[in-house]
Amino acid sequence: MKANHKVLETKIEELSKIVQDLQEQSSSQIWYDNSDIKRLFNISESTLTRYRKEKKIPFTRLGGRILYPKVFFTNSLMEKLENKHLL
Repeated sequence: MKANHKVLETKIEELSKIVQDLQEQSSSQIWYDNSDIKRLFNISESTLTRYRKEKKIPFTRLGGRILYPKVFFTNSLMEKLENKHLL
């Protein structure tokens, strides 16, 4: 029983570190481009275009490129974490 408790404590510590790393990353200004978003979320160009038109995701245009703030996606994922109150 004590071993199971130790394993759970270790897992909680690992998850806490991951969450802390994500929070630190969200504070820096990192931007994704179209190919990053399509690859990370396995979505098509048409879906990405639709999300922009429906204002589901924030973006900016820089020259001919469309960029998306990483902080938006990190924060969105953090909000969806189950049991985040344990961290």
